[in-house]
Amino acid sequence: MSRDLDIVRIRIYAVAPVTTPPYRWTGQDGFVRVTDNILRLTARNGVEGWASNTSNVPEGAPGEQTAAPDRWLADRLALIAPQVLAASALEREAVSGRLLRTCDDPRRRAESLIDIALWDMAARAAEVPLWLYLGGAWASLPAYASTPVLGEIADYVAFVGDLADRGYGAVKLHTRCDPDWDLAMVGAVHAAHGGRMRFMLDVEQRYDLETAIRVGRRLAELEFVWFEAPLPDRDLDGYAELRRKVAVPLLPAGNTLVTPEAFVAGLAAGAWSHLRTGPTHAGGIAAAGRALALAAAHGTTVELQSYGFEGRKLAALHLALGLGHCNWFEEPVPETDYEYELDRPLRPGADGLMRAPEGPGLGALPDWERIASDAFLTFDLD
Repeated sequence: MSRDLDIVRIRIYAVAPVTTPPYRWTGQDGFVRVTDNILRLTARNGVEGWASNTSNVPEGAPGEQTAAPDRWLADRLALIAPQVLAASALEREAVSGRLLRTCDDPRRRAESLIDIALWDMAARAAEVPLWLYLGGAWASLPAYASTPVLGEIADYVAFVGDLADRGYGAVKLHTRCDPDWDLAMVGAVHAAHGGRMRFMLDVEQRYDLETAIRVGRRLAELEFVWFEAPLPDRDLDGYAELRRKVAVPLLPAGNTLVTPEAFVAGLAAGAWSHLRTGPTHAGGIAAAGRALALAAAHGTTVELQSYGFEGRKLAALHLALGLGHCNWFEEPVPETDYEYELDRPLRPGADGLMRAPEGPGLGALPDWERIASDAFLTFDLD
């Protein structure tokens, strides 16, 4: 085997982009400050592979000093990435397997980024886009807009109207997770835009079973595409009971159950209508690909997570287009909040479809000069 794709240099950057505002998942949560963690691998022949993912730290309360940006993920990458030096991108599945066997992070974030960067490098060396390297199942995928938590019902109505005007055909609503308020909000949004939009609701595992049944029945009446994370991911019995009581499709959050064994258990229990995970925390491209294969064997799909910066979006997009078995692509909005790494933003077309860039591998390389200048933490390993 040629050693041209042996890894000879590893660079890690942690950046807190000034264009990315503090974020919160529900109206019950405080805001967090977002860090973009970027991994850059260089092979002996100069070919590069990269990957990125977000991490966060709670933002200070009003009047307190602003929180320092998170550095946990970058530090963990610096700890384990040296194991990849001298390994080849052609050995990526063996390398990832070794890393995952010793992983003590339940969400496998650093290990996932290493795997994605190795796949990117291999596809770049083959001079083909990663989605074609994986199989080329589809050329495009419908995008849905994934909203932040907004303040008032009128804000949602106006925000969703703007998304519809810009070509989005579906929107996933993040909300207060107060069931009475949530029901009023989804009713108002549906009344205003139901004729031209489809909807999903994500309540971030904050309901109990009784509440989830009440809200789920209303979502079914409004023909929502799915009801995401109504219960804690590990409550398989609760999900199975909820599925018996409501007609709206159910998805887990996909953050705490990331292994094949967990997926099998959930499917066997009849807990979910579709799986949900992502390559940036399930172990990478190959590991998330196994989830897609498992879903297909059970007659369902995996709705991949891609809320974050471009590296996370690209990994999920290429996986979905390469292997199929996904219905939608998640696009965070406002889009500019998570457009930092690339000079040319990755966005859906006017037809509402998301297509991968045409270049090899992930299809685009970050602006390394800007990232190196902006990084508050860097590691250079060789």
